[in-house]
Amino acid sequence: MKFSSPLTILFLLLLLQQTLFSAMADRQFIENTCKGTPSPDLCLEILLASRESENADLTGLALIGVDAVQDRGFEILRQVVDLKNSQPELTPALDICAKVYHVVVDSDVPSSREALRDGVAKFAEDGMADSAVEAQACERSFGEHGQSSPITDSNSIMNDVANVVRAIIRMLL
Repeated sequence: MKFSSPLTILFLLLLLQQTLFSAMADRQFIENTCKGTPSPDLCLEILLASRESENADLTGLALIGVDAVQDRGFEILRQVVDLKNSQPELTPALDICAKVYHVVVDSDVPSSREALRDGVAKFAEDGMADSAVEAQACERSFGEHGQSSPITDSNSIMNDVANVVRAIIRMLL
């Protein structure tokens, strides 16, 4: 029994070493990918927040990013509803924001996801580019109505996230 104990320990150490090397390689792949985006720190935050990134290829990382755009879009839509209730004077601008963010979550994200799964990265890139444009349109709507935007930070983050994901998708072209 003593003979098998050192072998078991050696096997477990080798398995642990292999696991660590694999995790470091995955992390390095993610870091290298993020270096090619306009905001590497934001990119790392997005990708490392998902356990799926551990074994993802570039398409998988892009899909994780598309999901992040969707999540952010739904968050902003919830903000818009809350603001319409608490600040009804902002309703005209908020209606525009609701419209453009519905385009993000109902059209841009699903079309980008489908394009990535079908291997048509160019169409996925277009969806993320449009998501960034929609965030800018929401922000502009407040100025067009002579008002100050209460969701500038959210629009800015959406713009940044969409552009990070767009850069990841461009790596597939």
